[in-house]
Amino acid sequence: MAKNIINQWDPDFLTVSPIFSDLTHLLKNKYWSDWPGCQGLLKLLDKPVVLSSGLVLDMKPQDHSLPFPEMGYEERVYKKGIISTREQNWHDLFNAFIWLLFPKTKVLLNELHMKELEQQASKKRTPARDAITHIDESGIIVASSDPLLLQALRSHQWQKVFVDSRSCWCSVHASNKGCCPEAKIDAFVFGHGMYEKAFKPFLGFTGKAYCLEVDNDFYQQDKLAQYQQLDQLLFADIKRYNTLLDSQNLSPLPMLGVPGWSKENESPEFYDNKDYFRPKRTISS
Repeated sequence: MAKNIINQWDPDFLTVSPIFSDLTHLLKNKYWSDWPGCQGLLKLLDKPVVLSSGLVLDMKPQDHSLPFPEMGYEERVYKKGIISTREQNWHDLFNAFIWLLFPKTKVLLNELHMKELEQQASKKRTPARDAITHIDESGIIVASSDPLLLQALRSHQWQKVFVDSRSCWCSVHASNKGCCPEAKIDAFVFGHGMYEKAFKPFLGFTGKAYCLEVDNDFYQQDKLAQYQQLDQLLFADIKRYNTLLDSQNLSPLPMLGVPGWSKENESPEFYDNKDYFRPKRTISS
């Protein structure tokens, strides 16, 4: 994409990287000749998103007309139901898409942000706010019906996860745009910053993996059903186990190593680069 990705619209942006493939389901192959704007994004919602406050989610342009300018971003969402959105900005566009795909979890993260903001005694960020921000910006949900694969990922056993188990990844099969019964694992973008970086991927491009175990029939569902279930599972997991009190439950995920997400990883030798596919650090005694 040889354009200024900050403010130059590209109607073919979904074709830039296979990392965008799932968005085709959200957009239902929609083609915009220009930035969709807040109202265009809201029209993608199948039903209104209700926030913790009981307010219905709204999006307003982040310009001189933005209501309640004295409030911070999270406070405005929580108390007024308004997401301030730069209407010609990729980062904010992708944030809107994640709100559409993961509404329950995004509402919960906003609630957790506000809880931390109200409790912190100083301007110093708490470990919980760091963790919430990490998943919000860089989170990748890795969902697998095989807990051993999730454990291997957490342990940085990249050969086992990406090479030996390559056929288990939904993203390498032709049916990855819908159901994929033979799959046992796949990666789903949650952090909107990851979509923005996917325009110009680089060796070192890394996300924060949040691992979730799913039922054996998970990949027999169509893609939108998978996202709806993931939203429920992620919301419940964070809520029940307080997994975002710090960043310990987030694992590094080399994005270009996910099978199907780059041409380079079709060669097993790609994973020999230990500067990118780093072994798990051990704590010396």
